[in-house]
Amino acid sequence: MLTKYSFCIFAINKNTINTTKLHIDTFKSKFNNIESISVNDIFSFYQKYDNKVKKTTINWRIYSLVNDGIIQRIGRGKYKLGKQKEFRPIVSEENQILYLKLKEEFPFLDISIWSTKWIAQWMLHIPNNYEIIIEVEKGSEENVFYFLSDIRDNVFLNPSKDTLDKYANRNETIIIIKNLITDAPLQEIKQVKIPSIEKILVDLIVDTELYTAYQGRDLESIIENAFQYNTIKKDTLLRYADRRRKKLFVKERIYKNDNE
Repeated sequence: MLTKYSFCIFAINKNTINTTKLHIDTFKSKFNNIESISVNDIFSFYQKYDNKVKKTTINWRIYSLVNDGIIQRIGRGKYKLGKQKEFRPIVSEENQILYLKLKEEFPFLDISIWSTKWIAQWMLHIPNNYEIIIEVEKGSEENVFYFLSDIRDNVFLNPSKDTLDKYANRNETIIIIKNLITDAPLQEIKQVKIPSIEKILVDLIVDTELYTAYQGRDLESIIENAFQYNTIKKDTLLRYADRRRKKLFVKERIYKNDNE
């Protein structure tokens, strides 16, 4: 009869065997400073130790490597060394209440909300005030605008820089309503749909007039810090940039030294 102690020994031995088969130290050395590791790269690495290794076995090893924080997913079938770092900004009570009010009024509408305060920490020059960006399905922007204008001040629909300069109260949070691009990458926190970090980066690069305060050296700093503190999925980022018909422009800005 196996005791709890026996099971512990079994678990430790099993873990040791798995770690040995993963060749973690050699793996790290092999792929150090490699920005993108493909499944075939990993397959070739393990073939050196077992030329009969199966693809299913490699898939399990990749799963273990990700789960153990050895590699992180940066795209479909693409990895790099390091632990997965999810973009998990703090959704304020104000934003949460605002989002839930919109969903109550427009229950079947796709809505996304975020605050530029989330990226201010990565800037060289911290702005004095922030914007709440609310994106909704095309064709519903005006309805959302009129609804919010009845309950909030400082609300603008697809504003130009000139409009914001003339009419926005810079001493209060500015609420901006704009169109949500179809199939834009979103995520959910506290039952609130927010844009992924990939989407935010693309929008900052493309919508230069709207995000005037976040351009120049500040944008460079935002991009650099976003990559440092989050796992950025390249295929997600470029797919969204393509949806916005700015794939080449965005790729040259972010991945200018990338040959892929």
